[in-house]
Amino acid sequence: MSRGTPRSPTPASEPLSGASVSHGRQPVVVGFSASTCSQNAVRWAAAEAARRQTELCIVHAYPLPQLGQPVQHDVDTLLRNEAAALLDGIRASTKRDHPDLQITTRLIQQAPVNALREESVGAALTVVGAQESSRLSGAILGSIASAVAAVNPAPVAVVHPDHPVDGSGPIIVGIDQPEGSSAAIEFAMTEARVRKTELLAVHASSRPVGDGSPDESTSSQDRAATDHGETALLSRVLAGWRDKHPDVVVTQTVRQGSPATVLQECARSASMVVVGRRPRGELQAFVMGSTSRSLAAHSPCPVVIARSRDSDHA
Repeated sequence: MSRGTPRSPTPASEPLSGASVSHGRQPVVVGFSASTCSQNAVRWAAAEAARRQTELCIVHAYPLPQLGQPVQHDVDTLLRNEAAALLDGIRASTKRDHPDLQITTRLIQQAPVNALREESVGAALTVVGAQESSRLSGAILGSIASAVAAVNPAPVAVVHPDHPVDGSGPIIVGIDQPEGSSAAIEFAMTEARVRKTELLAVHASSRPVGDGSPDESTSSQDRAATDHGETALLSRVLAGWRDKHPDVVVTQTVRQGSPATVLQECARSASMVVVGRRPRGELQAFVMGSTSRSLAAHSPCPVVIARSRDSDHA
């Protein structure tokens, strides 16, 4: 296959006969490779698609020839056949677990980040697996997972190999500023409704802790006023969403500490954490924020990063 035709579906790309129809619902897209983290990501994505009664699209991108090297037909065919066999295997095992789920596959000769970004246009969610080593290194999330989360048009769920496929507990949504939070809140509300669980909205306050000085009473009053103001602001932000999703039980809390630390603590009893990502400049768009990066690397449950709409900042 020449480089001029980078995308070509395998025979497995057709919907399975007898599969349920998604009725136009946005699909769940998941990136797949032979890694352990990728396999758990597919299992988690399949469960999510089944909950939403929508299609699951499994995407596998296999390597492009190195720049400047001629494309040898036999090598290209070998790479394609190996990739197709991987897709056939994961589709078969996923179908055994979810016999009524509509599953499509995409085999693409392209860089994984670009392939997932293109396939995710119009998707409800994109799921990527995180390397287990990211928990140990602290700074390394995995180049593909990190890049997809930074640039993807759809919300991105980062799933570790040890994350439960059907986790229990509330949906946590981190709310920093009213502007830029709507995408995260909307996704979290929908997820709580689909999972029939409650939503906990969390705001992290960075107010200073009292030092025992003579002005401590004044500081306490100031902190109490700050707490009240932040709680009132959080209530206003959530008011319209409560009206839009009356069937979702919503609680809210303001806690002291950095957003990453506070959300990490809340995640211990959650099934998912959802955070927003603000649109940035052309160069900064390819870098996740520190809170998203820390949570995606260390959270005990899947983390969803929802890119804020430009209209939120108008």
